[in-house]
Amino acid sequence: MKKIIIAQMISALLLMADVTLTPQEEKNWQIQTAVGKEVTHVPLDEYMMRVTTPPKLLHTISLPYEAKVIQLNKANFQSVNKGEVLALLNSSQWIEAQKEAIAALIKLTHSESEAERKSKLCKEEIIAQKECITAEAEVKTDTIKLLSSKAVLKSYGATDEMIKTLFKDLAIFQSIELRSAVKGVILQTDIETGKNISSSNALFVIKTDGEDWLEADIPQAVATALKPSQEVIIKINDKEIKSKILLMSPMLNSLNQTRYVRFSLPKEAELLAGLLTKAQLSIAKRAFVVDKKAIIQSDKDTIVFIKRGQTYHALKVIVLAENREVCYLDYNEELKEPIAISATSVLQNKLQQGK
Repeated sequence: MKKIIIAQMISALLLMADVTLTPQEEKNWQIQTAVGKEVTHVPLDEYMMRVTTPPKLLHTISLPYEAKVIQLNKANFQSVNKGEVLALLNSSQWIEAQKEAIAALIKLTHSESEAERKSKLCKEEIIAQKECITAEAEVKTDTIKLLSSKAVLKSYGATDEMIKTLFKDLAIFQSIELRSAVKGVILQTDIETGKNISSSNALFVIKTDGEDWLEADIPQAVATALKPSQEVIIKINDKEIKSKILLMSPMLNSLNQTRYVRFSLPKEAELLAGLLTKAQLSIAKRAFVVDKKAIIQSDKDTIVFIKRGQTYHALKVIVLAENREVCYLDYNEELKEPIAISATSVLQNKLQQGK
C-alpha cells in the first residue's frame, strides 16, 4: 500500500514540477525540441471497406405476364434513359388484353348509343323513365370496364399513344416495347433474344443516379469514438473523401468484437460498387501531432516536456491515436510551444531527483 501511495505522489509531483537547465547541460544531454503540428482530423486506423449501392437506387424491371423476347436492345453496364426501349417482346396475353380492350370499347360505344336513343324516347314519353336509368347505369358499368382494360394495357407497357391508335384503328399490336422507367446504368440482365420469360422475373436491374455507401466492421474499441452523423475523412489510394456516418449497428459482433458502420460516399469519389479496399479512417477533431519520442509514460499519466526559456515544464496530455512515428494529442494551447523530443528520460530522472 505504501509503495502505491509513494508512486501516486511521485506521479502527482511530476505534473506540478519544472526542470531548469543551464545551456551547458542542454548541450551535454543533446536535448532537442520541435513544435507540434495542429490538425483538424485524427486518423484512427486502416480498415477494409466495401462500396455498396443503397436499395433505393436499384430499380428492377419485370413483367406481369409471360412473353418471348424478339429483340434485345441493351446489355449489362450500358446507360439508359427514362422511356428508352430495352427489348421488343411478343405475348399471347398481351394480344388477348388488346382484344378485351377493343371489345370493351365496342361495348361502351354501343351502350352510349343505346342510352342516347332511349334518352330521346324518354323525353317524348314513349318509353318508361326506368329504361333510361338502366341504360345510363349500363354506360357507367361499361366505362369502368374500359378504364380497367386501359389500366391492364398500361401494365403491359402500352403508352397512351399506343392505346389511342389501338382504339382508333382497331388493329392489334403483335409486339410490345419494354421500356425503362428510370434513367441509370444497367447492372444486371436476365433476358436473351428468343428466350421465353416468366412473369415477375427480374429482367433488368438498373442503378439510378445517387450516392453509394461505404461499409466496414469497426473494432468496438474504436467504434466508441464514433457516432451517427459524425463527419469523418476516409482516405483511399491517397485520395481523401469527406464523408459522414449514416448508421452504426446497435449490436456487437460477438465473434470478432466489431460493429457494422455505414458511411456516405459522395458521387465525386468515383468508386465502383462492389469494390473491397483498405481505407484509412479519420475523425474530425482538433489535435496536435508530435514526435512519438516526446511521449513519456509516468504511472497512469502520459506527459510531454514543454520548453519555456531554460525551463522544461511537465504537461499531462491525452493520446488520441498513434503510429510508429507520431502521436496525436488532444488539443491544448500549451502544445503550441516547443516540445522536447530527445533525452526525455533524462528530464524525467532530473525531475524525480529534484523532488
